[in-house]
Amino acid sequence: MFKSFMLIATGRSIYSTYFLLVLMVVAPAAVFTEYLWLDSLAWLMLIIIGVFVAITGLVTLKDGLQSAQWPRVEARVKNCSLTWRTNRGTKSYAPKISCQFRVKGQEFTGTQFDFSASYTSKDKAQALLDSVSSQRTLVIHYKLSDPAINVIHPGVCFVHYVRIIVGVVAVVVAVLSWLGIITY
Repeated sequence: MFKSFMLIATGRSIYSTYFLLVLMVVAPAAVFTEYLWLDSLAWLMLIIIGVFVAITGLVTLKDGLQSAQWPRVEARVKNCSLTWRTNRGTKSYAPKISCQFRVKGQEFTGTQFDFSASYTSKDKAQALLDSVSSQRTLVIHYKLSDPAINVIHPGVCFVHYVRIIVGVVAVVVAVLSWLGIITY
C-alpha cells in the first residue's frame, strides 16, 4: 500500500495523471461557480498536489544524497541529443541521453545525466552532452532497490530544494485560503 502511494505521490503512476486531469476540471469549475463543496474539493486537491510535490522533493533529495554510494555498472551509449523548451520567454536545455545496461541479467535504459531537470545555458548542456556522446561506454549509478532509477552524474541538485519549498508553500497557501484567512 505504501509503495503504491509513493508511486502516485512521485508521479510514477497512471493514477497521478488521472488526479491531475480531475484537478484540471475541478479547479476552473470551483473558480467560475458558487458551489462551496466544489471550492472545498479544489482546495483539498491543491493541498494534495502540494504534499505530492514536497514528497517528490524529499524522495529525490534522498536519492541524490545516496546516489554516490549506489552500485555502478558500465552502460553502452545508444543515443545523445540536445532538447530545449521555452517557458515565459526563457529557453532551457537538457541533454537527452539514452544508454543501456544490465543488472542481474535484466536490461535497463538510463536517461538521466543528473537529477536536475534542465539547464538555462545551452553551452553547459552541450558540453555535458559532448562529454557523454564521446564515450562508447560510461558508468551508471543505479538504485539497488529499483535500477530503473539511475544517473550518470550522482549528487544533489538545486531542484530538490525547490520542489520541497514549492510543495510546502502550496499546502500553506491552500490551507489558509480554504480557512478564509487568505481571501481573493
